[in-house]
Amino acid sequence: MTKDRKVPHESTRRVLVNFAELPRCGARNRSGSPCARPCKPNGRCRLHGGLSTGARTPEGRERSRQARTIHGGYSAAAKEERRRLREFIRNSMATVERIEEVL
Repeated sequence: MTKDRKVPHESTRRVLVNFAELPRCGARNRSGSPCARPCKPNGRCRLHGGLSTGARTPEGRERSRQARTIHGGYSAAAKEERRRLREFIRNSMATVERIEEVL
């Protein structure tokens, strides 16, 4: 087997970056001091960058509502099934309590 690459591990080499010159996150951490991690393009590090705040436009919100959920755990049918199950458990517990009173 011949290797086409002349330098071993050529594809895994990374560009060296001087971390001292990178801008810092600056978000306040729990101790009150500013975060000293290098920031990403949004100005915060990977820990303080935050997640998406969700759809803002009415079209985006509607698209989000219409999006198909993979698991279906929040579908109307699943919610109804959980409601019926809770009601069944409640009724069963009441029946058990009535039986225990008789005994």
